[in-house]
Amino acid sequence: SVLCVLAVLAAARALSTCRSLDLEAARRKRIEAVRGQILSKLRLPEPPAEPGPARPLPEEVRALYNSTRELLRQRERLRPPEDPQEYYAKELLRFPMESPG
Repeated sequence: SVLCVLAVLAAARALSTCRSLDLEAARRKRIEAVRGQILSKLRLPEPPAEPGPARPLPEEVRALYNSTRELLRQRERLRPPEDPQEYYAKELLRFPMESPG
């Protein structure tokens, strides 16, 4: 009886038209589809070339960035803390659109 069951299973497997699912191939195909959609949205025919080595930032630009950052920190420290009640409405106004009756 065990041999019969094995024979039936082997025959059923041989008659099956389903292919095994290759998850890695499906994943690669999906990545390529998403990549194509991104390029299409950006209106690019192909991905841009890899950037070369980064150049050192000029000292003037670095100084401007640091001074702006420090100014923003000072403003944040000087700003009074926000009152949580300011977020919510203080008063509800109702305007009837139809006359009663």
